[in-house]
Amino acid sequence: MEALPSSEEHRQRSMIGLIGTGVILVLLGLFVWRVLYYAQGIASGEIDPSTFDFTANFTTSAVLANSSIPDGEHDVLSSDDPSLGTPGAIVEIVEFADFGCPWSEDSSSVMREAALKYPDKIHYVYRDFPIDELHPIAHAAAEAAECAHDQGKFWEYHDKLYQNQARLDEDDFVRFAQELNLHMGQFESCVVSRRHQDEVINDYRDGVEAGVRGTPTFFINGNRIPGSIPADVLDLIIESIEE
Repeated sequence: MEALPSSEEHRQRSMIGLIGTGVILVLLGLFVWRVLYYAQGIASGEIDPSTFDFTANFTTSAVLANSSIPDGEHDVLSSDDPSLGTPGAIVEIVEFADFGCPWSEDSSSVMREAALKYPDKIHYVYRDFPIDELHPIAHAAAEAAECAHDQGKFWEYHDKLYQNQARLDEDDFVRFAQELNLHMGQFESCVVSRRHQDEVINDYRDGVEAGVRGTPTFFINGNRIPGSIPADVLDLIIESIEE
């Protein structure tokens, strides 16, 4: 017959439960405090969203790390890159991202949710910024995604690249295209000919010129914000911008 727990064991278990509950309450309190802090600061004008910096969640390019960063707003909108939302919306968001960057992967779901939540208020544009010295496969992945874009399947292909980020190789590019029922002759010809090489390079150069030094980097109405923006903070920024 199994022995019943002693009173000392009961006290230990109760203490562990109380500590666990306390930790959860502290974390919840910090989350609520952060939301209120940002909301009140933006509403009062004490916090300028363009000064946000989330570089704790950011992959820095060693090649660009010591380059000077230009001040001011930057027009990095493009008409030929994949986008969601409404062109000309009050909130224009351009992201420079790398398919090999874990923080870009985190941001991918945040941005998709934001596009669904604010379809008329935001225009979100995805631009490529492969950090070759850290993620050698990212440049080829960006070109393959552009080939999928030619067939209207960029976002589906984008999701597969990020979902399989940890073990990507070039064989996956073909497999993803097959899984998405792309026209394989057209896709493979596009990839082999590197039809979109210049497009990816131009995105990268535009990013460097605008002060992108790693991924992800966002431009919200031309204001640069480095790092993966938490969903709650992104909501506050979007909601703080009025006509």
